[in-house]
Amino acid sequence: MNRAWIISLALTFCVLVAGGIGLYYVIDKVPAQIQAAPVLSDPQVNKSSEEQVPKKTKDIIYESQKLVVQIELEDGSIGSGFLYNEQGDVITNAHVVANNKDVTVMTTESKEMPGEVIGISRDTDVAVVRVPGLKGKQPLPILEEDNVELLDEVLALGSPLGLQNTVTRGEISGLNRHLQIDPFEYDDVYQISAPISPGNSGGPLINSNTGEVIGINSAKIGQETIGFSIPITSVLPMVKQWSEQPMESLPDFPELTSSSSAKGNVTDAEQATYLVQYFYDSINQGDFVTAYSLLGNSRQEDTSFEQFRSGYYNTLSVKVDNLVADPKDNKIEVTAFLTAEETKNGEVSIKKYKVTHPVKYENKSLKIFEGSGEELTAESKSE
Repeated sequence: MNRAWIISLALTFCVLVAGGIGLYYVIDKVPAQIQAAPVLSDPQVNKSSEEQVPKKTKDIIYESQKLVVQIELEDGSIGSGFLYNEQGDVITNAHVVANNKDVTVMTTESKEMPGEVIGISRDTDVAVVRVPGLKGKQPLPILEEDNVELLDEVLALGSPLGLQNTVTRGEISGLNRHLQIDPFEYDDVYQISAPISPGNSGGPLINSNTGEVIGINSAKIGQETIGFSIPITSVLPMVKQWSEQPMESLPDFPELTSSSSAKGNVTDAEQATYLVQYFYDSINQGDFVTAYSLLGNSRQEDTSFEQFRSGYYNTLSVKVDNLVADPKDNKIEVTAFLTAEETKNGEVSIKKYKVTHPVKYENKSLKIFEGSGEELTAESKSE
């Protein structure tokens, strides 16, 4: 017992000595080594400034469309343009407004406003239209430095074939392209895969990740889906000069007439066909908001967006095989032959459909109304 008691006292003494040394170290040494200030006194880190969250493509489209306009001439020709500054100046192509001083501008809300051409080039396909009704509006963001690269994802906005608020997707498929379409020289332009058509001219080419305007959609090759866009950085000095000092007199373009220019005299059947193609392209890309917006008011009243969207829950993809337009009285019946990839109970199947869409005007715009459809069997396909 005595021996155990002695060992216990010795261990207790060792613990007290060790504790005393540790306490001395904490009190005397550790504060000198700690340099950090208390957490609550640190300045707050602004995470939003360090980690810029990119906008969603849908948000970019929605915000951009409000600042893209349709330009109309007295002869019925149309083109596109976009708001460049808070003075109400709209950038477009020279071939859109050539030989015209006064034009009509239509906004996405279908408001018509007068516009005046204040600058136009005979060499470069660019012009500026001043629209007093747009003065004070926040313009589209413009790319100030040319850092565009191959395969950058882009959006082409405008009014192809008169279909306002149309957006197509694509990529930068070529840089430093050169072509000539009298009287204009297109030097160092972008080649794009985003489909464009007559009426797109003058509309903006937008980076789908940043929302910045990087080009002016200006031309395409025949029926191919190869378009060309003028880099916005190459024309900014000219545009800024016109905005500060409008031209007192405008040059003439005798070589450009309504029949020879690419401003587009298209038929209602061509527009209706394009509209239905755009409808299914939007569905295939999962852009049901755009697809729904192409429907007529009566169809939207009968079918809510949620109901419309739910009708495609089992559709993985849809491809247009052929479109046939048949004008009838006050409408155009567009028959679409489709190939759809669908899923049911975990199984994927390929089906063929024939759908007929009545297309007609509503508030000066073509819209899709309630139609009929059927699944094609092997027998009907052979017929």
